[in-house]
Amino acid sequence: MKKAVRVWSQDRRQRHGVVAGSYDEAIQKGAAKLGLPDPTEVTIVLEEDGTVVDEDYWETIPPDTKLILLARGEAWRPSPLSVPSNLLLVSDETDGTVDEEQKARALLNALQENPASVALLSLSDLEIIKDAKLNKSDSSMQLQELCIEFYIKKKKEAEAMEFVDLLKEHLKGNDD
Repeated sequence: MKKAVRVWSQDRRQRHGVVAGSYDEAIQKGAAKLGLPDPTEVTIVLEEDGTVVDEDYWETIPPDTKLILLARGEAWRPSPLSVPSNLLLVSDETDGTVDEEQKARALLNALQENPASVALLSLSDLEIIKDAKLNKSDSSMQLQELCIEFYIKKKKEAEAMEFVDLLKEHLKGNDD
């Protein structure tokens, strides 16, 4: 029996819908969608808690389950923030692509209902909103400006974390 699942990259930035009839097919299709080089070295885990999914467990997971595909050397990490489902559905990519402007509009509409949820948006979603071309008379302009501020802050944080990770790897390499 085939089921549709969501496959995410380890950093949760890439998200794709996959329809698979077996565990092996899910790995093959998911690895291809995420650009993972060697599907034989991929581990599937549940996005919510990192539980490893094997062939037996695959049979029990319901459709629309969020899975993270880990390449060799990657580890599951909890999501830093819980993202409201109305924002997640907009940012998930399926086999078809959605126009960036449509994504920006949908995200801004969700933010109008709850502007505080801007802090929960991913860097890629904030970038989509940042790059959107809105009418000057559009009431979404203020929300876009807020998103740009959050984008700049998150981008700086991400760059700082990359630097810390590189520094850790360098120091680890010197210890060996």
